[in-house]
Amino acid sequence: MTTLSVCSDAEHAADVANSFKDAMRRVASSVTLITTRDADGSPHGMAASAVIPVSMDPPAILISVNRNSGLHSTLSTHGRFCVNLLAGSHHPLLGAFAQSSRRAERFVTGDWEDSSETLPFLTSAPAAVTCEVDQRIDYATHTLFIGRVTDVHLADEHLDPLVWFNGSGVGVSERCKPLQEKLAA
Repeated sequence: MTTLSVCSDAEHAADVANSFKDAMRRVASSVTLITTRDADGSPHGMAASAVIPVSMDPPAILISVNRNSGLHSTLSTHGRFCVNLLAGSHHPLLGAFAQSSRRAERFVTGDWEDSSETLPFLTSAPAAVTCEVDQRIDYATHTLFIGRVTDVHLADEHLDPLVWFNGSGVGVSERCKPLQEKLAA
């Protein structure tokens, strides 16, 4: 195991930053698509795993958005977002939402509910949580948007969640199935 301590040396600080990034890649977390709409009504979105519930009363959720991302300015101006929790079957959508060079492919595939009254959300998502920005906190390269939940859409069935682990999306049931079969035997 490699252990690093924090100090002021620039080279060491870069090593710590790289090791921290590697450490965070080892944390399994839900994969989401964050969506919003600009002033002209065009949909915008990005893939995100830095999403956490903040409170149940009132219901609130936090998302972390890099200030250099295309979504940041639209979200800052519009003040509303939707967190689409992904299922394993949504894995093919990740590339377009994770790579800015593929921005034109977003919202082309998938079962998007999209009207002028709502934010775009996947009708097949295990859950889609719509929020209004209640607070924002700038920290280093990112802005933390805390959204007050205004609507929740739940899938009719329980779906295999998609998680981000070690730099790629993985369906949980796909990985757990051999273990479940072994335990059942």
